[in-house]
Amino acid sequence: MKHDDLNSTVAKKNELKRTALEKALKDNQSLSNKIWLGAKKSPPHKALASLDSGYDVLNEQLHSNGWPLSTTTELGFSEHGIGELRLLIPALRELQKNTQQQNIIWIAPPFLPYAPSLLKEEIDTDKLTIVQTNTVQDTLWAAEQALIAECCAAVFCWTGTYNLNNHQLRRLQLASEKTHSWNILFRHSDCLKQASASGLRIHLKSNSHSKLDLHILKQPNGWGGQHCSLSLHPHYENWQRLPAHLLPQHNQVKARALPEQLKTLNGSDHQQATVTVLTAMSALKNVH
Repeated sequence: MKHDDLNSTVAKKNELKRTALEKALKDNQSLSNKIWLGAKKSPPHKALASLDSGYDVLNEQLHSNGWPLSTTTELGFSEHGIGELRLLIPALRELQKNTQQQNIIWIAPPFLPYAPSLLKEEIDTDKLTIVQTNTVQDTLWAAEQALIAECCAAVFCWTGTYNLNNHQLRRLQLASEKTHSWNILFRHSDCLKQASASGLRIHLKSNSHSKLDLHILKQPNGWGGQHCSLSLHPHYENWQRLPAHLLPQHNQVKARALPEQLKTLNGSDHQQATVTVLTAMSALKNVH
């Protein structure tokens, strides 16, 4: 009798297993749509908004088909002026043209941007605000505030050789995700050796006067390891050094008004930087 009960119990368990297996096979099609495979560029349920980079080769290497929004993009390079800004100019120009919010904020750039070059590239310098800070902590705070204020088309910040910790990087990443902002973090290439919460990480290296090698170390919704080489737009170094009266005729009038167009905000300490940036954010939000 006990033997019959044991057989009955085993049979019931087997029947339950068969039922569960049949259900799993039946739901296999719906399950497959919810599982991301490495061979796919982007999960169908987690596609990120993106910004056309202006370079078809780079768009093909990025799983988001352009610069991903809602994430922090780290650009690492060993020296300034290899083309890191020219790489971003096409996307920045289109972003200003095609979005209602056109304000740009650059935080702690190592050099004062050369406004005639920006005008040549059709960047509206009236909408460009530069915030200079004295410490990395001020720089990170200003970047986070600019992101969560939702008043900027792009937020670029420079942290140099400073090794940011995971908490600092995570705060920028979360701020970008919250407001779907385009956030670029410029760092020394040595900093790319550390782990980071940033969604996209790219190592930049110049291989000639007009080309830039890109090695994608990490990107959202997929794997890294991609390489590409870009021919950037021509240098303007030969005429950047000219005085305004020797610039191309159509740039002369614009160049005379540059002091009013490039707004530079300085902060002497953390408290002052806080007041300065909050004032700038308030002014930018009132533009629209």
